[in-house]
Amino acid sequence: MTTKGDIFVPVDALAKIASSNEVHGKLVLRYVASDEIFVVHGVETSRGVRRQVDIAREYHALRAGNGSYEGRWIESPNGALHVVHAELRRRPGAMMTPADFKELSGVRLDAGMKTLIVVTHDAGVSADLRAGGVETYAGWHLTREGATPASIAIEPATHGLSQLEGRWPLSELSDMNIAVVGCGSIGSVAAEALAGYGVGSLQLIDPDRLQWHNLVRHSLDRGSVGRSKAIALAESLTQRWQRKSYFAHDLDVVRDAGVFRALTSDADLVLCTADGIAPRRVVSHVARRAKIPAIVACVLDGGAIGEVLRLRPTPRFGCLLCVRAHMEEQGAIDAEADQELAYGTGTSHLPMTAVPSDLKFVGVLAAKAAVATLLESRFGDAAQRLPSEHAVIGLRPAGDLSAPFDVNHAADVVWRSIPAPRPECVTCNP
Repeated sequence: MTTKGDIFVPVDALAKIASSNEVHGKLVLRYVASDEIFVVHGVETSRGVRRQVDIAREYHALRAGNGSYEGRWIESPNGALHVVHAELRRRPGAMMTPADFKELSGVRLDAGMKTLIVVTHDAGVSADLRAGGVETYAGWHLTREGATPASIAIEPATHGLSQLEGRWPLSELSDMNIAVVGCGSIGSVAAEALAGYGVGSLQLIDPDRLQWHNLVRHSLDRGSVGRSKAIALAESLTQRWQRKSYFAHDLDVVRDAGVFRALTSDADLVLCTADGIAPRRVVSHVARRAKIPAIVACVLDGGAIGEVLRLRPTPRFGCLLCVRAHMEEQGAIDAEADQELAYGTGTSHLPMTAVPSDLKFVGVLAAKAAVATLLESRFGDAAQRLPSEHAVIGLRPAGDLSAPFDVNHAADVVWRSIPAPRPECVTCNP
């Protein structure tokens, strides 16, 4: 049998080993040749008693493999064994003699003519040693010639976002509720990013169904064609992040403005990525009246540039109509032109014609702007302060646009402020 292969140990295998009164026992492993991995599928918990390891169905690769290969687990070996393991891993091709392995592990193992997979555990590895690369679990390939270190993957007891506890403000964001208007190519990516940031609740709003022409740019796959974008996205996020706080609303914010207004009463922020002038204007108006910030994101000028606009309900900053009126006065591009035409059509610029990765770039930046806004305004997190209110992103700019859209290089992100409310604006001055 080949000696190649990382060792994967599911958390249920660890639990079965911990429940044993023995200090060593046998393992049953499957070898997945296509990926060159060994997966623990059975554990001997007492002499002659082997118990099957429970592996979640979604781990398709870990449940695959052919044949049953013999291995060993050893609990509480000599403290030096894992130090030697770390040293040997730094020296490709190095190995320990069988005699040395027996002395340090405290168990005599005879690999015979084959390779024996061994998993050792040393709960006494100090924090200083762990900082130096010494692990509490170690994997070995043992042959008659000696023991060589193997890479080992241990399933953690805690999965998902909780792994970020202490490194990211999860508790603060877990109470946040963001309404995402538009679950298309930008919105689906933004929603995924918001979930990854740990936002507690997402209200996913879109009246459309996923169609074939959406697939090239959308985060959903072929299995969702024909389904409501909002519903399919909510289910996808639930499966990905194992949380039941993603809610789908199959509604049009223009036609169903009253329902949308009710949703914003419990929202902390609205992120709008919907196509068309009307949805963006409704979002700007309703968010302002609800006294919550809104993030508006889109691509413009045939996918040449992206835009992320933060609208905050303060006397310092105007609404979307105030911003657009100011741009028109300055002779800038008509950012709203032709957005009401059919998908992929238009003359001044073509809506939603950017390539998939550029749309993802805009979507992730919009999500970051949303999270940063909440963390700074609600919790005073200075590390999340945005440069300003209006970001223009160079995707494939021709350099022929007027300010504020005058970016000249790909991946340029230029932030500028936005004007104060117009005296005659009925949104800002009801």
